[in-house]
Amino acid sequence: MEPRAAVFDVDGTLVDTNHLHVVTWWEAFRQAGHTVPMHAVLRAVGLGSSDLIAQLLGEDRDRGRDAQLSAAHKALYGQYFDRLPALPGAGELLRRLHRDGWTVVLATSASGAELGALRRAIDADEAI
Repeated sequence: MEPRAAVFDVDGTLVDTNHLHVVTWWEAFRQAGHTVPMHAVLRAVGLGSSDLIAQLLGEDRDRGRDAQLSAAHKALYGQYFDRLPALPGAGELLRRLHRDGWTVVLATSASGAELGALRRAIDADEAI
């Protein structure tokens, strides 16, 4: 049998985080004095931090505050690390693929504590 691999995005695909990102980005903008509608944040979730900020605040923003906004989002989102919810069946899907001989690979920009929290939510490290 030929080797097979399955590559999965984690954040928002295996773990139900999109709404958490919307709320925590919205709050980070609010704390920085920006009024950004939640529906606009929702449409931008999935972009990298700098692209998300540029889309929501425009290219003529004070770019010197981008790192502060990104750090605020990271801190707010980090408050949820111990209770991130996996999407139903996510861990079982990975375990099933592994049992069937697939190599399971996670693709994510998350690292450190965030990656650890996402992996704990999926609860399928033995398959990854």
